[in-house]
Amino acid sequence: MEELAGQVALVTGAGAGLGRAIALEMARAGATVATVDIHEDAAGETAALIAGEGGTATPYVTDVAVREEVDATWDAAARDLGRLDIVVNNAGVSFVGPTILDTTDEAWHKSIDVMQHGVFYGMRAAARHMLPQRSGSVVTISSIRGFSSNPGRIAYCAAKAAALMMTRVAAAEWAPFGVRANAIAPGVQRTPMWEQDAARGAVDEPAILRVLPAGRLGDPAEVGRLAVFLSSRDAAYINGSCVTIDGALTAVPAG
Repeated sequence: MEELAGQVALVTGAGAGLGRAIALEMARAGATVATVDIHEDAAGETAALIAGEGGTATPYVTDVAVREEVDATWDAAARDLGRLDIVVNNAGVSFVGPTILDTTDEAWHKSIDVMQHGVFYGMRAAARHMLPQRSGSVVTISSIRGFSSNPGRIAYCAAKAAALMMTRVAAAEWAPFGVRANAIAPGVQRTPMWEQDAARGAVDEPAILRVLPAGRLGDPAEVGRLAVFLSSRDAAYINGSCVTIDGALTAVPAG
């Protein structure tokens, strides 16, 4: 069953990791996908993967921290693909390790620009298309670190917490127009970003696995399928929610 047949989904940060997995799952569910990424090659690679599976995708190069680029890309995707039904605000950055004292202005501003300003720009641009058509779904990828603190990641935690509140505000404003806003809070996922942090010793994977009740890291495809569900008719009455997908990590004190 193609839950999203006939719909158009735009996914940011679609060039790798969670974003690529979400874009692929959207396409597998029948959606036409706009693969949005700051890196042209990465956006194109994801679109090619979707096409290789028989789906339809168009790549767009966008820095979500730049309002003008977001507005132009959302408008272009709606024009090129016919409409805009789903927006997944996924693009992110992660600076793991520095304490508050050692966090640079650059790391702070980059995190907030991409994961808070970028989410706001994405929500606002989506609303311009979805409110008049009285339908649509905006899914924002937050994190368990939006409500469960992680020393050494103040900028990341702050931005992800903001995304949760922005989702609730959006849901309250848009529900009368038939538009929904929800968030997903993934736990530890085996993404290229995680692998890079593990390789340089910024995260301790064996230690995480010892306290993770599920005994494994998350699979980005699982997050993708959750995003599909939240965007589908089966989730029509889910609005303003945050769904945690973390293998029960935050259900135990050690998380």
